[in-house]
Amino acid sequence: MTGTRVFESLDAEWALVCAGAGRAEMVLGWLREGGVVLEDERAHGLAELLVELECRDRVRGRVHSDRWMRALLERAAGDGDEGQLAARVVVQAMLPGAVRLTQRLRAGRDFDETGQVVVSCLYQVVRRYPMWRKGGVAATLLLETLHMASRELRADTEAEAVPWHPVLESAVVSGDVAADDPAGVVWRTVLGRQAAEAGLLQAEEVPDGARGELVELLVWAVAAGLLDVVRARVIADESRAGARESAEAAGVSAVTWRQRRSRTVRQLRPIADQWVQAA
Repeated sequence: MTGTRVFESLDAEWALVCAGAGRAEMVLGWLREGGVVLEDERAHGLAELLVELECRDRVRGRVHSDRWMRALLERAAGDGDEGQLAARVVVQAMLPGAVRLTQRLRAGRDFDETGQVVVSCLYQVVRRYPMWRKGGVAATLLLETLHMASRELRADTEAEAVPWHPVLESAVVSGDVAADDPAGVVWRTVLGRQAAEAGLLQAEEVPDGARGELVELLVWAVAAGLLDVVRARVIADESRAGARESAEAAGVSAVTWRQRRSRTVRQLRPIADQWVQAA
């Protein structure tokens, strides 16, 4: 990945934050007040504390991540050094998701410039997190960041911002968002909506597996101006299960079908190369 200065700078800054005296103890105190107790608190610096919290999230799931994140987000809304520290810990925890959102949103833009917008929006969302909102905290942070960042990036392109949509909110409230990869689930939800609006998915179709990757490539290619939406719909139709059988039933020979597929592969190969580089 090229042009990742914004995230490299944040990691370097995090090392300085962790080196600050008394900061780990302060965060541990907030966690205790929020009902999060670690087995051996004396063994933790701030960096080790965050790593352990994330490891526990993978074992205990969303209930655990919600509890400790809410404890810090309540502090992050305040002024002064304490509010800044609480916000910084949450932002660090959300950086992997921010990187993934940057990868998805860049579509023809500079990665680092897109990342700066995403991180700026993430900070704003953390500082004014809607504590009243139900559902997974990490997923809500990402959805709010996605909504805000896509709106700001829209000024540079013709792309439509991603609104806070009831379909997206339902994915958070229902508990379908995994604690270890909320960004992936959030994006699949957004991708399904974008693909359906572009006519690349049938009603109730879920973009997963190999077909999901193809649909994501098509959505990205259309947004980046590398593929006409009409052609993208044709390719999406051709990739559906049973498409070959339907074509043969309509009188298209197996040879013609193979030739059509070969042309599609040739057309998509350079686009896929750019997509991989963008990721």
